Amino acid sequence: MILKYNVDIEEQTIHNRLQNLINQIYKLLPSREEGANWEKPLQTILEELAGMQRLMNCGYSEIFFPLLNKLEGLYSLVEDDDFLCYRRTIFECLGLMNDLQRLICP
Repeated sequence: MILKYNVDIEEQTIHNRLQNLINQIYKLLPSREEGANWEKPLQTILEELAGMQRLMNCGYSEIFFPLLNKLEGLYSLVEDDDFLCYRRTIFECLGLMNDLQRLICP
């Protein structure tokens, strides 16, 4: 796939990076359950996804936009009562990531 700056990246490399991001998003669940810092890893995920969207220079906004919105929204779900919504949102994000992976790396 040709990215911004005319850099050619192998599809497998992109697939592997997306899979790694899927794993990082999933790990936000046990981090929060265990009281570990989940906000810093979330920030890193958001930064990487935003950068990926810019580098790909090719749309997919129908997935990137709701994905980034949902991930950003996790910052507002900090109360104990919010955990089920937090969990549901994580799984929605994982579904969007799988959709993105299928679109980019068929």
